[in-house]
Amino acid sequence: MGLKPKMISGSPNSISDLVPLLRSLRSRLLAEIRKLPQKPTVKQQLKITRIRSRLGKQVKDFVHAANMFLPTLEEVDLIKPIEDELIDTPTEESVEAEDHEDGSLDEDYDDEEDNDDEAISDHPEMVILPLPSNIISVKLGPSHECLRSVERELRKGQANDALEGLRIGLANKSLLLLTDVNKSTSTKDSTRAWASVRNAQSQILVHAHGYQRAWKALQCIGTPEDLVVYQKLEERHLVVVKDITSAKRFGQGSDSLAWFWRIGPGEDQLTGKWMEECE
Repeated sequence: MGLKPKMISGSPNSISDLVPLLRSLRSRLLAEIRKLPQKPTVKQQLKITRIRSRLGKQVKDFVHAANMFLPTLEEVDLIKPIEDELIDTPTEESVEAEDHEDGSLDEDYDDEEDNDDEAISDHPEMVILPLPSNIISVKLGPSHECLRSVERELRKGQANDALEGLRIGLANKSLLLLTDVNKSTSTKDSTRAWASVRNAQSQILVHAHGYQRAWKALQCIGTPEDLVVYQKLEERHLVVVKDITSAKRFGQGSDSLAWFWRIGPGEDQLTGKWMEECE
């Protein structure tokens, strides 16, 4: 299903509806850029251009709607662009992606969007959105406390969603390694199994990057209590669940899951479902 820009009615709700679309498309674009080889093909470059075009239109819609609630902001009023701190699968658990030069450029792309030639930027993924967490102007801070509170709740929701996806992705990858990969009896089965593992790994990184952005925003607008709950995500946390892949290993009693497994559902509830399937 394609990510279609929603109509902006000028209400806070409609703006908050567009934020997840922006996050999703930006994550997808950055992931595609990271996968580009040193010398990308014309087809690969065209795909990046098309996704950038879509993101640029959504950024333009967001900025237009945000101007109804925020004054015109100068460059000095916003934080400077901060490069995303790249987080990747630990080397010992990484599954290299296969290159597929053939195939669809972008199945979700709607050619009708080409008619709009107004782009907000050649690189919309680098645009700093006029969000309370991005405003550093002291004179504007107090007057937008209500908006800061709204974004704070949205960012906590973003973090929760990302962590849920991260837990599911890691558990799914663990289960795939234990079942599909280990039980493959032919080259065809093995190829299909490892493709599923690569897909799970890709989804894990998408959720990890989404959480990082939410966490960075909460560092600006969150409370001290928020930062106790939502901690920094590190590469060493993106490991498979050994209680699934190696249920009867030496030293199991001294192992512990990463901090995000203790947020939301209980630890036993999270791993129990997959452990039952393994049995």
